[in-house]
Parts: sequence; structure tokens; C-alpha cells
Amino acid sequence: MYTNELPYEINRELCRLLDYKNSWKNLAGIWMEYSPFEITYIEQTAQGQERSPTEYLLQKWGQDIHKVEELFLYLYKMKHLSALLCLKPVVRKDLHRKIIKLKKSLNTMEKENEIDNEVSLQKSSDQTNGSIRSIPWIVKQIEMGEPLPNTASLQSVSLSINYNSINFNETSSSETYGISTDEITSRHVFDIPKINYEELKEATDNWSKENLLGSGGFGQVFKGEWKHLTVAVKRLSNNHDCNKEFIREMCLNQYRHDNILPLYGYSLGGAGECILVCQYLPGGSLLHRLKSRTPTPLTWSQRYNIMLGVARGLLYLHTMKPPLIHGDIKPGNILLDGNLMPKIGDFGTATLYTKKLNHENIPKTKKLIGSWPYLPGEYLRDRTLTPAVDVFSFGVVMLEVATALPVIDQSRNQQLLLVHIKELLKEGVDMASLEDPALLGSEHASPALCHAFISIGLHCTKSMQLRPTMLDVFMELDEMEIPVDN
Repeated sequence: MYTNELPYEINRELCRLLDYKNSWKNLAGIWMEYSPFEITYIEQTAQGQERSPTEYLLQKWGQDIHKVEELFLYLYKMKHLSALLCLKPVVRKDLHRKIIKLKKSLNTMEKENEIDNEVSLQKSSDQTNGSIRSIPWIVKQIEMGEPLPNTASLQSVSLSINYNSINFNETSSSETYGISTDEITSRHVFDIPKINYEELKEATDNWSKENLLGSGGFGQVFKGEWKHLTVAVKRLSNNHDCNKEFIREMCLNQYRHDNILPLYGYSLGGAGECILVCQYLPGGSLLHRLKSRTPTPLTWSQRYNIMLGVARGLLYLHTMKPPLIHGDIKPGNILLDGNLMPKIGDFGTATLYTKKLNHENIPKTKKLIGSWPYLPGEYLRDRTLTPAVDVFSFGVVMLEVATALPVIDQSRNQQLLLVHIKELLKEGVDMASLEDPALLGSEHASPALCHAFISIGLHCTKSMQLRPTMLDVFMELDEMEIPVDN
């Protein structure tokens, strides 16, 4: 029997079992070898059609002519006993032995777990009675006499905020950081290595100006050599906003993905100084590459791969549970390694996104976050943060990458790049003529790609209701045909 021939009742029950706790995703990703993006597509399509994602998965998989026995063996490897029992009436009798074997195995595991639970309970009791592992990070820092970022504010922080509705951008009259110290210590900070402050002073040659990579309102970034590794050391200014950024980045910039800048560790210096240590990327920022044109301008193939990588990184953030809104996507926050692979950096404005039917928990900010030329009208009006904000910002970056024009230019009639391009299109200007002047008319020019980049950029910057998701954008980019550089 083939999977698309399963009796209705059996198929319905199997879908119910695999929909529970999203077991179908393990089946799809590990055993059926669907990519994370295909799994996300299946999930979103099923939601749009108001149907079971397992049903849609089995329908899609069944198009390649698979037998029920194949599905049975995958479920056996997953140790999904209930699903095996569901399929028992429609598989060969010799496979029934696997159900018996799995039952025995699960019974043995259950007994072992009972013993482990007893041991864990004893350990938990020991920790409650004063074990060092039960002491929160903040408390340990205070007991050891080490300085904290704005310690008075941290000690008076409100503990009433739930993890599922964290908003890092609102502060109360008691100067809360938008997240409780308990949440920070138990969920996040224990996972981040603490680096000795003196090691970082030595790594940067005592904060030498020769190692200074950049500076701004947040503080300074230095290049350093630490434990035979080249790193970027972000030395934050000692003020309330930078302390908030420190905690926000500590908590949120821990997602491991090829297109996200990894955070190696943190340090606390004298007088409450906060320091973050990240991977050093020799390619600099996308902004620098678009402006400097050295050693040579980016080719279309390189521009495409950079934007595809950024789209992949944003898709990863937007499809987490709960999704993460970066909030400040712009060329300056897109960093490039030696091979021009992009990594999204600066999570200082990142926000966890929770959405309920009554929209009460959609994050709102009193203060403008991000860089306003890259922000959509709906955010500038009511400060409502959704993943669509990142999509809009991505679209503006696509326009910059295609044209190399500044995002804001006071010498233009329309100072904002997005408005400027829309005005030119109304006048009948060919989009291909807006190609980066460094490429336009040369052997490396590509009117078709310039047109495609601007089209995607304009699509991403439509009104919120018409704006695509990052999945839509990624898939559109992924399907494009790009010339290979010689």
C-alpha cells in the first residue's frame, strides 16, 4: 500500500498524533530529509489552508510514490509507538515484531528514568540547600565584589515580566530593563562565557587607538588578539541605554547560525564598564564595501550571495519560537567575512515577538529604535514592532545594494532613497538605468539583476498588508539565476 492510499480514519489519526508537539517536523527533517526552509514552507502553507501540517507533508511526500512500510520504519526509528500502532493494520505482519521490540525498549527506558529522577531529586535538594550552582549570576557577582552594569538599577529591577511578553524597549519609572534578573540568569547568562577584563585590555593593547575599528553613541569597537583568535571587542559606554543594550545582546545574540554574528563572551570592567566579545570579520561592513569601492566594486554574484545570506539569517530569526525581530537591519549592521559571507550583527534593538488574537502582546516601543530611513510608516506612526519591520528594512537595503545610492541624500528632491526611486519610476525611468555606476556600462553590468533587485526591494517596502514574509523573499531570491564570476 502506498501512503496516498491510507484509509481515511487511519490517516486522520496519524495526523493527529504527529501534529502533537510538532512531531511531524522531526519526521520531515531527519528522516524525509526536507530542508528547514521546506519545513517552514509546509507549516505556513498548512496554516494558510487551515489543515493539518502532517496531512500536507504526507501528501507532498506521497507524490514521490512511497509505501506505508517506509513511513512505518521511519516512525520506528523515531520511537513513536502510538503512530506505529496506528499503522499496524495496514503493514505487513512481519513488521509487527518491531512494535513488540519497541514496547520492551520503552519499558526499560521508563524504569531507568524513574531511577534517574530519584537521583535528580536528591541533587535538586542538595542545590536548594546552598550549592553554588543554585546561586544566581547577579548574586555571585555581588558576593565576589565584582562590579555590575548600573548595579543599583539591576537590583531594583521589576520581577513581574513574563518571558513570553518580553519588551526590551520600554522602561518603567523604576528603570527596569524590560526583563527580570531571574530570567537573565536562569535562561541566558549561564550559557555565556565570562572573560577576564585584564585579558581584553592586553588583547587590545590597552585599548590602543591603532586597534580602534569604530565608535559611536554606544561606545567603541576594538580589534584584538585573544587566545590566538582575532576578535572584535565592543566596549559600551557606561550609561543607562548602553547597559540595556548590554543585557539585550547578552540575552538575544546567542542564536547560532551561519549568517548571524556569534557572541563569544562578555566582561565587566571597572566602574560598571560592559564589554561584549564577538567574532572579527575582516571584510568589514556592507556599508563600507558599497561606499569605498576598494579593492574593486562588488560583483552582482557577490551582491546576490550577500543578500541571500541576510535573508537566510532573518528567516531563521523570524521562524524561531518566539520569533525575534532584529529591528535595525541596514548595511552598517551587515558584516562580511573574508569570503564575503554576511553575518547580521548588533542585536541592541532586537525584540522577541509575541502575538495573540487580541493583539495585546504585540511589542510596542515608546522610543524609536533602529535607523529611521530603514523603518516603515506603520512603525514610525504607532511604534508597533512585527517581523514585517525587518522585511521593510531588508527591502531598503536591496535598493542600496542595487544602486549604491545613499539611503538619504539632502541634495535630491526626494531625500529618502525609497521615495526617490518611486518618483523616478513614475517618470518612466528604466530601473536598469539605476544600476550602481561602478558596474553600469561595464562588462560586469547586469540590467536584469538590477531590475530584479529593485523589484524585490519595492515589494518588501509595500504597505504592511501587501508586504511579503521573509520566507517569500528568501524563496524568490533562492530561485533566481545568477551568473558565476570568472
